[in-house]
Amino acid sequence: MRALTAKTIVCTLALICLLGWAQVGTGQTKRFLVVIDAGHGGWDPGAIGYYGTQEKDINLNIARFIRLLGLYDDEISIVLTRSDDIYVPHRERTGLANRLRADLFVSIHANAHPRNSAANGIEVLVHDDTSLSTYPRNRELALLLQKRLTRALGVTDRGIKHQRLFIRWAEMPAVLIETGFVTNPHEELKLRSFLYQWTVAQVIFNTIKEYLRTTKAR
Repeated sequence: MRALTAKTIVCTLALICLLGWAQVGTGQTKRFLVVIDAGHGGWDPGAIGYYGTQEKDINLNIARFIRLLGLYDDEISIVLTRSDDIYVPHRERTGLANRLRADLFVSIHANAHPRNSAANGIEVLVHDDTSLSTYPRNRELALLLQKRLTRALGVTDRGIKHQRLFIRWAEMPAVLIETGFVTNPHEELKLRSFLYQWTVAQVIFNTIKEYLRTTKAR
């Protein structure tokens, strides 16, 4: 992936300030609609790092960057489950995607390990119920995201994980991405960096686009 210059980052952040973070229309005229969920929020900070970084802030920044990429894309419209520091119940997050009949639901999180501060890397989670009609596509999307993220970022590949997750309520392919460990001081500093968040957002957005183009062409 091409490295971003300081000028690019400054221009991007300036553009964000001009546009604001407010939600816009769902862009139904575009070919694809993807709902991006910034995990936690409001009274729920999620995991808290050694330096005090709150997971909810990392998640929201990455989600906002993904939305920014979608604003100027001809094919994909991005809708956020939250665009501010508020808490949204899990049922409402997937409910939004279901009402919009989104093509994908992707939840952004950061990981934590209460007993091992050396734990690091990226993993993508899918719901553990293999009987779900979306399960094959959930796993396919998770594998592609895991591959693209770990290669582009040069981080530890922790593989695909299966857990009982709220994303099971989504009626379309859905995954949950753990972008790194806030409980690892070194990884926490990366996760709180705008440059790193922007890079993660780019990889996620481009991978979503690759997945949608491939699956819709079948």
